Formats: sequence, structure tokens, C-alpha cells
Amino acid sequence: MKKIFSNKKASVGLIILVFFTLVAVVGPFFTTYDPLKEGSVPTGKMPVAYHLSTPGWYGDLLGGNYTNNIYVTPDPTFSDLTKLSLWENATTDPGVYVVYNSSTGMKGKGSLEMTFTREGNATISIDFRYPYVIPPTKFGIEWSYRVDTQYTQTREQANLTASFDFSYKIPGTNNARVFPAGLPLRIGVVNGDWNSVPWHESSSSNPRLSRTLYDGNDPLPIIFSKTRTYTLDLTVQFSRNETAYGGNVTAYGNTKVFIDNVNCVVFGNSFGLLGTDDLARDIFTQLVVGTRISFIIGMVSAILSVGLGLIVGLAAGYIGGATDEVLMRFNDMLLVIPTLPLMIVLVFVLGQSMLNIIVVVGVLGWMGFARTVRSAVLTLKERSFIEAVKSAGGGRVYIIRRHIIPNVFPLIYITLAMSVPGAIVAEAALSWLGLGPLDVMSWGRILHQFEVSGTVAISAFPMWYWTIPPGVCIALLSLSFVLIGYALDEILNPRLRER
Repeated sequence: MKKIFSNKKASVGLIILVFFTLVAVVGPFFTTYDPLKEGSVPTGKMPVAYHLSTPGWYGDLLGGNYTNNIYVTPDPTFSDLTKLSLWENATTDPGVYVVYNSSTGMKGKGSLEMTFTREGNATISIDFRYPYVIPPTKFGIEWSYRVDTQYTQTREQANLTASFDFSYKIPGTNNARVFPAGLPLRIGVVNGDWNSVPWHESSSSNPRLSRTLYDGNDPLPIIFSKTRTYTLDLTVQFSRNETAYGGNVTAYGNTKVFIDNVNCVVFGNSFGLLGTDDLARDIFTQLVVGTRISFIIGMVSAILSVGLGLIVGLAAGYIGGATDEVLMRFNDMLLVIPTLPLMIVLVFVLGQSMLNIIVVVGVLGWMGFARTVRSAVLTLKERSFIEAVKSAGGGRVYIIRRHIIPNVFPLIYITLAMSVPGAIVAEAALSWLGLGPLDVMSWGRILHQFEVSGTVAISAFPMWYWTIPPGVCIALLSLSFVLIGYALDEILNPRLRER
């Protein structure tokens, strides 16, 4: 061990390897975004950022043409009482009440409870500041609700609608200029069930919204025309169907609407450490999670290939005869077949999963090591100490286990270290061709997504943060194992061992 740390190649390789090991083990616990699903969140939820966002630090480095996300609701789940005060006092009609419910929530505890003892409106609002002089790329709103009502005979007996509005106060006046942020949303009455309203986007890509509210114009430059403080309002309106009660307008019952997960984001054009891809997925999360995946595929594939090569080499070299002839001819047959085309065929047959990639890469990587082990065994079995063990009654399995394998262990260490880079590059090549594992995110798949996004046809250099980091990671991790392998060879190989 002292010789390993005193070797410069091994020291550099170990430093790089320890870094990637820490990222692989600890990194995924600090990334809250999904690396695979569009928007980096489960389907039906608001994306974490706009697609093809630049890194979030671009604005600090390059100036004011870059905007970051503005999270309007700091506590969407109403779980933090200290942030509840950011919501301004609710405004309600007579007979309508709004309170905080600490015991009821969609996924946890905490929601706003609106009680309607008669028809009317309830509005909650929150102020936020937009600090940029250029409009955002878009904004989106999503929220969840639950309705408890006494109107249970038919679905139409209680009508609930909800709408969101942005407003800002004109300086020097008491008036407010209001810009609707979304069309009214009718919510069905389903007693006791939580319902999620899919996020609604307001941008030039939403032609119905633009045509209806802004005469076909993009609403974002109109709404966010200046740096100022804005107010977001959520209004819930309750009315009942009088004909369902024979026109008895006094037959009111209490209806409760629980509001939770009110999430509003004003999306900028930059986000995170490395921006987002064309599917609005966080690239930094993909890079961190891909470290673990590439690490596992490289290590397990290398162990599988070295194990197979060791078994075949030991059997061919020590048993000899027909066994040696059959195994070596099969080895030669696999050696002359182009590896990458054979991998492509096998992946097509087996399927694109992480396990299949490991099996394919591992099974097709043992041939060279098998020949090396066979040569070493052919030399070892003629040594005098092996003859002495045979004379003492040692069996074939005992000799291989106690004398042959320990003497070829230096070859195992070196070959294992040198096989990991090949496995990592093989997985990256398959993923880049679109044949990588579909169930996980690897470095090669990041590069493949860039290729199929069509961005490369426009310009690749501005998207350096999408392509260079995974490529550098592949090169550095491979380099670490190569350096360790060369160092082990220098230490364990008698011909290269320093005196």
C-alpha cells in the first residue's frame, strides 16, 4: 500500500477516483430533481425550469440578458407557519371564511380552509417582486384542492370556479391594474378527494390564452413590462344550483374547499449549475446521477469480464488437451468478430436495460484476459513447487485454488483496473448511438439526448454545458483507472518493478 501511495500515477488516479466515488455515493442524496422524466418532475407537475435554459450563474457573469426563476409561493404546501404570513389577509364575501388548517393536507399537514356558508367569493393573495427588465420566458400555476360539501345528490348542485390574477399597484394612486394570469377553471365537486389542477402555462406558446386575453399578443411583455412588485390572487367562487332545491334559496349548507400545493413560478431563461436540456430536465442532476450509473456499469462489467476470463484461462491452461483447444478456438472466434456491431445486435435482442448492458459489455470483454491467464498458467504448472504439491497428493482443484490463482492475482488487479475504462466507454458509445439503458440516466445518454434534440444543427458551442461536462467526466474516470492500472503494473510486474 505504501508503494501505491508513493507512486505519482497511482496518487493522481486515486484522487480522481475518490472524487467520483463521493459524487456517486453522496451526490444523488442532494439532488431533488428527476433525471429522466420531462421537466425533472413526475408527469402532470410543473417543470423545474424552462427548456434549454442556460446555467443560472450566466446572469452574474455575462450581464442582464439572463433571468432566473422567480418562485412566487415560497411555501406551496402551506406547511411552514413562518412563511404563511407572506400571504396577505384573505378577502371574503359575507358568510365566507378562510382559516389555516394544520391537520389537513394533500401529502402532509397544512392547507388553507375556505368555508362557504352561502354563495360568495374568497381571495388569497401574495406579493412578489420581479427584478428583471426583460420579460420571463413563461409563467405557470398549479394547485390542488379538496371539496367537502353537503350538496351530494348531483354533481351540479354546487358549482365552484377558481381563477388566478396578477396585479400591480400604480404608483401615486389607489387603483390597481389587473392582468388575468389564467382563464377561469371550473372544479368539480367530489367529496373528500384531493384533486390536482395541471399546471397552466401563460406564454406566446399558448395561443388560446394570448388570443382571448391579449388580442393575440404575447402576454408576458405586457404583464412583466417593468421591474416592480406584483400581486398574485387566487379567487374561489361558490354558487349553488337553485333548481336542484326547488328554488329554496335559504337551503344553504356549509361547503369547505381546502387549498394546497399552490405553486406559481415565473420562469427565467437560466437555471441551476448547468441549465436544462430540451425536455426541461436539470443537466446537473443528470450528471450527478450518471456518475453512479457509469460507475456501476464500468465496475460490474469489468468484474464480470475478468471473472469469465479467469475461469476460461485457468481451465484452458491447467487442464489442457481438448478442453484447451475448444476454449481457445471459441476465444479466437469471438476475437475476430467486431465487438461494437455484436454489442448492437445483442442489445437489440435482449433489450435496453442497465442489466443487459452490463451483461453484454462484460461477456464480450474477457477474451484477451483469458489468453493472458492461460499463458501464465501454462508456465506456472511446470514449476517445481507445483510438481511437489502433485507428488504430495494435492488435487487439481486444490492446486488451482491454493497455488495457481494466488500467483495470477497481480494480473487480475491490473486487468480489472484497465478493463473499467473500456466498459465505461463501451456503455457511452452504445448510449450515444441510442442503444443505452432506458431505465437510468448515464453520461452517454446525456450526450445522446443532445444529439437527438436537434440543437447540434443550430450550434453546439453555446451548449457547452450540456456536452463537455459528461465528456470530461468519462475521460477523467477512465483516466483514473488507467493511471492506477499502470501504477499496479509498475509495482507488481517484476520486469518493471523499481529497484
